[in-house]
Amino acid sequence: MKSLASYLLIVVLALLTVFQARKWDAHDVLIWDMAGYYQYLSSHFIYDDVGDGTYTAAVRAQYRPDLDSRYGLVPAPNGRQVMKYSLGMSLFYAPAFFLAHGIATASGAVNDGYSPLYQKSLVLVCLSYAMLGLWLLRVVLRRFFDDTTVALTVLAVGLATNFFCYATYESPMSHGILFLLNAALVLLTVRWLSAFRWLDAALLGVVLGLLGLVRVTELWMVLVPALWGLTSWAAVRERARQLWQHRAQIGLVAGIAGALLLVQPWFWHSVGGAWFIDSYPNEKFDFRHPHLLDGLFNPRKGWLIYTPIMGLALLGIGMLRRQVRAALPVLLLLLPLVLYVTWSWWDWGYGGSFSQRPLISLYPLLALPLASVFDRCRRSYALLYGVTFVLLLCILLNLTQTWQYYRGILHCCDTTWAMYKDHFFWLEWPPAK
Repeated sequence: MKSLASYLLIVVLALLTVFQARKWDAHDVLIWDMAGYYQYLSSHFIYDDVGDGTYTAAVRAQYRPDLDSRYGLVPAPNGRQVMKYSLGMSLFYAPAFFLAHGIATASGAVNDGYSPLYQKSLVLVCLSYAMLGLWLLRVVLRRFFDDTTVALTVLAVGLATNFFCYATYESPMSHGILFLLNAALVLLTVRWLSAFRWLDAALLGVVLGLLGLVRVTELWMVLVPALWGLTSWAAVRERARQLWQHRAQIGLVAGIAGALLLVQPWFWHSVGGAWFIDSYPNEKFDFRHPHLLDGLFNPRKGWLIYTPIMGLALLGIGMLRRQVRAALPVLLLLLPLVLYVTWSWWDWGYGGSFSQRPLISLYPLLALPLASVFDRCRRSYALLYGVTFVLLLCILLNLTQTWQYYRGILHCCDTTWAMYKDHFFWLEWPPAK
């Protein structure tokens, strides 16, 4: 099948990319945010310095002395220290950590939690999460579109967006995992609302709980099952009847999600002495001054500058009425909300990153209108050839700029129009004169 071939092509390219980069050899994996996510594991299972971090910081300093080894630790009310990041990512890191730790311990290799073995394991496991998310997206798309349309859409999301960067070079960041969770959320929403099975309800609770535990703002994704299919007042009345009839399942969803979400305040209380700790004390939202135009078009991190294929997805929202009408109310409410909140953050560019990394969470949903565009264009050979050419250009642009970002040619933080134009065709830094 064409969509399977597209998927396998992306998997192969992703594997080649991570083994070409070999970031674990330069100890360039467990740094910055990733080191913070990971420290829950190394501090608890190796160094027993939870609430302090001294021993873990000393080991981190051995591998990357150029970085702040206590980065991410913030003071707690009881005088101890906690990580600024929530612990959700550590749950996804755990298989890589325990696999590497078991191999290192059994073989007599360095088992300090930060050697290249651990970092390589983490990259490959997180790459697997992202590829699993892409597979689930393919499953969702095949419910609504034919295989050719699905193949084009999988190629678009997998190779023409910054998803590829955060599935490969930056795979241990949270965005590939959030992509996986949101793809699962869409699939489970469709399945649960079609049959109201207990297993789907339980899994829906797990996914929603994990989304909030990884990043609390992701709880807005509860709007996906809440709004899916509410395209008329008759549909609203029917949904109300169904939910009342299956209210026990709703209680199960809420109970499982709530239990998972309570893990974070429990940790704060047990380590830091308070049920809630503001771990971002100097980083805030400014809802009165959102950077909407910057987020879309600024050369620093403009979403449609670096990920222009998503412009087709935005245009395709109006085409959803025929194939996936049920997704319309979700996108019409959720998309403006996410864009507004995302670009109200004090650093709307989100530090060292490629394109708008927070929006990768939306790609499983935005893949539906993107597929609608491809499906509509397939009715005419001229439109099909045209949109395929656009897709190929977007893939070429994305893969080139992903490489430039990895090499530092595309500045991680403060690109200007002059820098963008000057470096546009560079694949390597020119030799010094």
